[in-house]
Parts: sequence; structure tokens; C-alpha cells
Amino acid sequence: MLPETQRTLAQVSATLDELNNALQQELSALEQSGAPASKIEQVRAGAKAIKDCGNMLLVWSDYIARGDIGHDHGDDSLESIESRPDRFPR
Repeated sequence: MLPETQRTLAQVSATLDELNNALQQELSALEQSGAPASKIEQVRAGAKAIKDCGNMLLVWSDYIARGDIGHDHGDDSLESIESRPDRFPR
């Protein structure tokens, strides 16, 4: 993978971490302000969805940048792909 791609993925990862932290602060502020439980749950579900999507974006970006798609590298079953170490853990 090119250094520029690695640098950019690291920046995206850091930015997603900042966003996830900010959303957790928003959630805490809503809880402390006594917001309705339904609103708190909506924000909690939305924050989780954004975190999950960000993780998926990073994993697939890394996978594509390494050129693994469309190449025969042995077992590319879903189990094999998901068992690979996460280069951008959260």
C-alpha cells in the first residue's frame, strides 16, 4: 500500500475516533439534561451505526488498497477475511 494511502487511512481513523467521542459526549449531555428516553436511544443507536459504518469503511478501504479484491490469495471466504487482524481497531 502506498504511504499516501496509509497516511490518509490513519487520518480517517483518527477523525472517526474524534467523531465517536463527540457523539458519546452528546449522548452524555442528553442523559444529564433529562432528555426523553426515546431520544437518548435514538442517539445511542445512531452513534453505534456511525461507529460500525466507520469501521466497515476502514476495513474495506484497507482491503481494496492492498489489492486483495479479485485476486486468488487462497481462502477468501467470509470467515477467512473476518479472521484477519483489524488494522484499525476501536
